[in-house]
Amino acid sequence: MPKLAITGVGAISPLGLDAPSTWGAMLEGRSGVSFIQGFDTSKLRADIAAQVLDFSPTPYLSKKESEIYGRVTHFSLAAAMEAVGMAGLGGFLKEGMPGKERFPGLPPSIPPHRIGCLFSTGQGAVDIFEQQTAKSAERGPRAVSPFFIPGVMPNSGAALITMRYGFMGPSYSLNSACTTGAHSIATCGLMIEAGEADVMVAGGAEAALRLNTVAGFGNARALTKAWEGDPTRASRPFDKGRRGFVMGEGAGSLIVERADHAEKRGAKPLAYLVGWGLTSDAQHLTQPHTEGLGVKLAVERALERAGIGPDDIDYINPHATSTPKGDLAEIEALKSVFGDRLRKVPISATKSMTGHLLGGAAAVESVAVVYTLRDQRMHPSINLDELDPAFDLDVVTGGPREGDIRYVLKVSAGFGGHNCALVYERA
Repeated sequence: MPKLAITGVGAISPLGLDAPSTWGAMLEGRSGVSFIQGFDTSKLRADIAAQVLDFSPTPYLSKKESEIYGRVTHFSLAAAMEAVGMAGLGGFLKEGMPGKERFPGLPPSIPPHRIGCLFSTGQGAVDIFEQQTAKSAERGPRAVSPFFIPGVMPNSGAALITMRYGFMGPSYSLNSACTTGAHSIATCGLMIEAGEADVMVAGGAEAALRLNTVAGFGNARALTKAWEGDPTRASRPFDKGRRGFVMGEGAGSLIVERADHAEKRGAKPLAYLVGWGLTSDAQHLTQPHTEGLGVKLAVERALERAGIGPDDIDYINPHATSTPKGDLAEIEALKSVFGDRLRKVPISATKSMTGHLLGGAAAVESVAVVYTLRDQRMHPSINLDELDPAFDLDVVTGGPREGDIRYVLKVSAGFGGHNCALVYERA
């Protein structure tokens, strides 16, 4: 297996409009959760979300393109362009396209067909779908835009990224609900391992904060409301009083590249992707395996692929959505892998600040992991007032913690019983 370097990252999140500002807010322990803006929540079971505020697609898309494509595609392109620019691959950006001045890059001597893109979303362009079906209901089917289909295609983000830069390698999207971002990163590793590409733009995105999606998750009793009237305290992984997750939106992107390829072109790795495990619970569509068996198997496979054992993991970035059953099942899985050592491994939940970005969650959380390894600092978990007695964990709280961190485990799980574990190594 070729060694895989992470040479660039990008993020659009409730905490910031790029990766550095997002990471800075995480270190500060800042919450991105607020009361929902944009539609009436009086009849909904949830009235809060982790929203991306003050975002404009115009630096990345023309006005016409921004109208055709949904918010999730806007986020995807923005995060990918930041990652591509950081990795020094921006020279392929075609003349006259938005973003040329922001991410100039240098033309690398890489055949375009050796660079691919796997950028995915769990829910897709919910906003475009709602707009166009409303048009049809009000004015008839002839009112539907001829751009409706390309606008809602889940693969539109990956397609636009490749068209922006002329990347001609494999490009597509996949869907595994809340595991989508992790699966995209792992699959990019598999594509490079299979020899299909030398560089892959990996990522996951979501922008599903719409009336009906919030209603659906809320009616399924998956979401929580403001904690004692304060939305910033609502997402509380591992806390005894956790009541459900907070929906979020955003996108994360990583450039996954053969390490020898990066070295040849003078790109400095931020971290390495060294292992992954992909499994299924095969039990229930929305509830986690009660013993976390699928997560356990995914973690074991990721460690085996990385060529390390549980004792080598220095920090864990968990799935940790803040649901009663989900957090419990995940920790049971980790206990079965790490045993008594689990209480000695620092752990902190990104979703305590960002909420749950669904298909974008593991991608943004992986950006945080890359910065953790680069800076040797672990961001805190917030809103942990009283640790659930069922857990015996070393949760990072009160502020960032420094450490000697070589290997980090990132865990992800999703509706459908999909699980993915990733192992990253310090560069």
